Amino acid sequence: MESPSASPWVFLYTLANRFEADVLSDVLEKNGVPYLVRSFVETAYDGLFVPQRGWGQILVPAEFLSTARKLVASVLESLTSPKLYESVEELDPSLWDQLARRDPQNVCRRAAVTWNAAHQSYRIPFLAGAFTCVPAQKTILPEQGLVWPMVDFQTGLVLLHYLLEAQDLPLSGRWISEKDIPSGHQFFTGPHALPLDALVRHVADAPHRLAETSKALGGVPVPSADMGFVFVVLPRVPVQCLYWHGDGEFPPSLSIRFDATIAKHLPALDTIWALVNVFVRHWTAALKQA
Repeated sequence: MESPSASPWVFLYTLANRFEADVLSDVLEKNGVPYLVRSFVETAYDGLFVPQRGWGQILVPAEFLSTARKLVASVLESLTSPKLYESVEELDPSLWDQLARRDPQNVCRRAAVTWNAAHQSYRIPFLAGAFTCVPAQKTILPEQGLVWPMVDFQTGLVLLHYLLEAQDLPLSGRWISEKDIPSGHQFFTGPHALPLDALVRHVADAPHRLAETSKALGGVPVPSADMGFVFVVLPRVPVQCLYWHGDGEFPPSLSIRFDATIAKHLPALDTIWALVNVFVRHWTAALKQA
């Protein structure tokens, strides 16, 4: 929303992520405050600036600064507990509405899930367990077999988008990195870099724990890197994890590969990023339980 006045643009707030940008932009617009969002992620220097300056900034005309500060302070205070986008109840209601209108047979064919007509629910396999999704009740429940039986915002986001967007396609058999996904080279940096460092730190002194915990997640060993595993995170979304022990010159490292069809099933890069976050939480939980 651009300013119709000649007042100079001034800094208002440093944004931590895109979700925060969307929320604050919405409240400013609803209150008639012109604004500009300057995202560092969209620049050629995002890898340098994002860690130091945040995801981006909001600017407003100088004459609106006082009003805008009060609006932002009010929003941030209301988000203190619970934090922004942590609860499954914060999911866009339109996602539930779209799913409720879909033909269950069509959803099951595309997403390779099952429909329980008696309970009006979908069963969605996830790693070694499953989730139950009840569209009419706007509810997602964990089933047995999940090492991290929590349903947060990102879990719900991934599952609903998967049910709505997955395609009835065979796997390509070609593994790609997140940077090979269309627009992934720009997106998966800074705050959207895949959160794999914590996993590496968990197993740096005992890498055999990766092999042990992969079984709890349904992982199948593959002859790649120093250790490799393939996990069926969702029925049409396998993920390959490759681990290198490192040596005197290079530290231990972990990378993730996706089947080249990933963008067909989860077209939004945000959703793929959320998928990896949820997967990492499950693997971290498995490591802690081992």
